[in-house]
Amino acid sequence: MVLLGFIMKIAIIGVVYIIIFVALRIMYKDIKNGGKKKVKKEPFGLEIIKPGKNSNLKSGGVIPIQNNITIGRKEDNMVVLNDEYVSGHHARIYIKNTDYFLEDMNSTNGTRLNSNKLVGKSIIKKGDTISIGTSEFKVIG
Repeated sequence: MVLLGFIMKIAIIGVVYIIIFVALRIMYKDIKNGGKKKVKKEPFGLEIIKPGKNSNLKSGGVIPIQNNITIGRKEDNMVVLNDEYVSGHHARIYIKNTDYFLEDMNSTNGTRLNSNKLVGKSIIKKGDTISIGTSEFKVIG
């Protein structure tokens, strides 16, 4: 009877130590990752449907989007469009949380999303079409 009581005490202490170990391991992982879980996103980008008047674009080419891209006529944009219908800083695409946004940067001739004039910004998703100047892009990913 004494031996059975001793074995039960050892078993309970063992279970408590296992619970503490698992809890500490979980807390360590949370601290190590900054409390954030990694969200694996599929590759996202723009397929060039119509290059328009831009000799630097080729139909079927892909422009990858990882965080933020700017589109316009000026050389400091990530995607430079040599088109008289494109403003210096025409539009930008950026990620916020898990969504991608297209924003018109107050361009003169506007940006079209799925054939509709974009006012301000809008969420974009796979299959959407974006028209800027004489160029047309399809969102892929």
